[in-house]
Amino acid sequence: MMDEDILEKYLKAGKIAAEVCSKLRAMLKPGVKLMDVAEFAENEMRKLGGEPAFPINISINDVAAHYTPQFNDEKVIGSRDLVKIDVGVHVDGYIGDTAFTWCAEENKLIGASEKVLDAAIAVIRPGVTVSEIGSAIEAKAKELGVGVIVNLTGHTLDRFVFHGAPSIPNVKNDNKYAFNEDDVIAIEPFVLESNGTVKDSTPVEIYRYVMGRPVRLAEARKILELAAGKYNELPFAKRWLAKEGMSPLKVQMALNQLEQLGAIETYPTLKESRGRPIVQAEHTIIVRDKPIVTTRMAE
Repeated sequence: MMDEDILEKYLKAGKIAAEVCSKLRAMLKPGVKLMDVAEFAENEMRKLGGEPAFPINISINDVAAHYTPQFNDEKVIGSRDLVKIDVGVHVDGYIGDTAFTWCAEENKLIGASEKVLDAAIAVIRPGVTVSEIGSAIEAKAKELGVGVIVNLTGHTLDRFVFHGAPSIPNVKNDNKYAFNEDDVIAIEPFVLESNGTVKDSTPVEIYRYVMGRPVRLAEARKILELAAGKYNELPFAKRWLAKEGMSPLKVQMALNQLEQLGAIETYPTLKESRGRPIVQAEHTIIVRDKPIVTTRMAE
């Protein structure tokens, strides 16, 4: 049985993530700057007693994941944009990870993604396998006449671990790994008109600490110190470093050096391979006979 203190931290992180998403739904509209959305969300996490588990992802249309605003980003939400918001909050390292899609116009894919997610949650129990979850997602998508991104997956969560193993594909698979009571998992179907894939693209705005390395640039040393300390070896945004008094040019030079040395890893923006629009829905679930969806707003 999960320690009560740990459970409370998971529940608090999930509640904060849900509250932030609820406030973002009210904020989103055409003309709003992505930077304003990001700053509001990440500040709100802290006000409510959490910290970002990763930079907020604001991925539009054919961008599936890993877009977070750049230094001085001037992009705004368009009148027909499909806006995917992926929020991660941690409380003492225990993470709530959730996502939703918003559009100013009605879009059938959004409702479909939520139904697919609900179908996956419905099969979660101790002993459920990765294969059974993937099959439930694929079957519901087919029933609704939509597809999924086949090379993006759900994942497990642990303390300061935001993408643990095993991965949970959104399609039928042969992985017979069975989840145990109190495992914590994130299910996140990415839905589009028919099955598709994503590929690495640009820009790269999100990074994560891998290991300490001797470096010459003062900025590189500072980034490593922040990545291992303040950011708890969780993903961080390039734009966060501007608040630490470093210029964009020197930040980029330092990040390039650290990447070459294997001290950090990158998270390139991911785009649908054929340029098709994608929607996303996600919740964090504690595996029990009656699963606990930590990131769902209380009814």
